Amino acid sequence: MTASGNYIVESDVDNWADAVSSTEEFATGAVAMSTDRITVANDIATGSLLRFSSTGVVPAPLVTGTAYYAIRVDATHIKVATTPVNAAAGTAIDLTDVGSGTHTLDVGEGSSTSDRQAVINRAEQLIERITHDFFYSKAFVIYRDGNDNDRLFLGLIPDILTATEIKISGVALTTSWWTYNTEAVYLDPEAVSTEEGDMAELHLRLKYKRILFPEGKGNIKITGTYGWSSCPAAIKKATIIMCRAENDSTLYPEYSSSLKSEKLGDYSYTLADNKGTVNTGIDKADKLIASYIRRKPMMSSV
Repeated sequence: MTASGNYIVESDVDNWADAVSSTEEFATGAVAMSTDRITVANDIATGSLLRFSSTGVVPAPLVTGTAYYAIRVDATHIKVATTPVNAAAGTAIDLTDVGSGTHTLDVGEGSSTSDRQAVINRAEQLIERITHDFFYSKAFVIYRDGNDNDRLFLGLIPDILTATEIKISGVALTTSWWTYNTEAVYLDPEAVSTEEGDMAELHLRLKYKRILFPEGKGNIKITGTYGWSSCPAAIKKATIIMCRAENDSTLYPEYSSSLKSEKLGDYSYTLADNKGTVNTGIDKADKLIASYIRRKPMMSSV
């Protein structure tokens, strides 16, 4: 199983190995059960993310691929903790067996599918927060107040792709009577046929001036999808750049360290003081997504 998002998949990013700060092998003799220490070749800082694997069986009770955290004893020895908090407190796992075979220790993120998935998710979520858009077909269910009219603007910033159901006070509206565009749902002007039922409905509407969306508070429920039917190439490229930058921060020297405001993972963004634009802090990514930024925040949907 590999990591994947809505815009890219794991194989689109070519430098996952760079996110692992070091990899080393050690023999069973490097494991000291009496002191719960492991002898290592690199000086590993307390709190560093660790993952173990082996040609045989990893030292017990460690589990292959599970995230652990280092407790630095000295430049050539570590202990292993279950959480960053335990690592900071010096609370080590009791090693009960040295395992078998040759063991491998990966230090840093990027060595597991979950690490890579987290990087992809952070990049995609930041792009969505900056642009106020979804670059895939995202389902929505929203409630709106009836406006006593035959047209109801939904107030969704991403474009409506489909509207599949409308309910008025819990009763589904016949689909043949309404349609939609990128902004609204409305009475279909070509809905009437020569069938007896339709003609009777038309007569009632004309005589009593019935409207499609009666006034009310949250009485209209709309189900559908919004966003983009496919991801633009520029958004995909920007996502890849952001993932590569997280794996190796030296790739993009133009990366800004002066951003303020909010932070998401290793990325930060801010509202510019004068122009009201937002950015990733990576110039190449900024240029790719600039034309996709919508200027208003998205209204909530469930």
